[in-house]
Amino acid sequence: MLTLPNPESLVDTLKAGGPMMVLMILASVLIVALALERWINVIRVGRAVRRLDDKVIEAARKGNFEEARRLCDSVGSPSRDVFTVGLDRALGRVKGQPRMAMQREQKRAVASLKAGIWMLGTAGALMPFIGLLGTVLGVMGSFHAIGSAGTGGFAVVSAGISEALIATAAGLFVALEAIIFFNFLQNAVGGVARDLGLLVDELNELLESREATNAGSSAG
Repeated sequence: MLTLPNPESLVDTLKAGGPMMVLMILASVLIVALALERWINVIRVGRAVRRLDDKVIEAARKGNFEEARRLCDSVGSPSRDVFTVGLDRALGRVKGQPRMAMQREQKRAVASLKAGIWMLGTAGALMPFIGLLGTVLGVMGSFHAIGSAGTGGFAVVSAGISEALIATAAGLFVALEAIIFFNFLQNAVGGVARDLGLLVDELNELLESREATNAGSSAG
């Protein structure tokens, strides 16, 4: 039968991990907080991209670019800037090339989504080594205990060995935690970036088609 660990025994185990456990616990809390903040941001931007598709791009498909530009202001997300800069240039409000402007803002939007995620990857790479440092300190404590007692035996070295093993396990756990969050967020950001890129390509196509139609009408 599966039983939950006793909270008191869990606290005792963490204390037995030595001073490195403070760093491990702090790192774990920061990793979860960062991952949660980034995930909420990805969800928010993803929803904004879907609203842009439903409103802005749909209006552009109907040829109503003025309405598409107006609808951009109703989308409260940095991703709207990707489309406002292109529509402003296409409508003559701002000088420049719509395609280049949208590509530039698209890069900024994707970079904003990825901001901070690198820290999760770094933590995933570093935490096993921090756990190893705790292991070394625990082993050193065991040798120090042997030297102080002048004899060996499990009773003398048990505290140091326990600290070493707990620090190793904690380092691996925090590293796995960081890597899982890192890969999950990388995949989520990639999906939102892909959807945003597809909408940018479609709006570019619609704007170029509009420009070609206007050029043909002027020539005629």
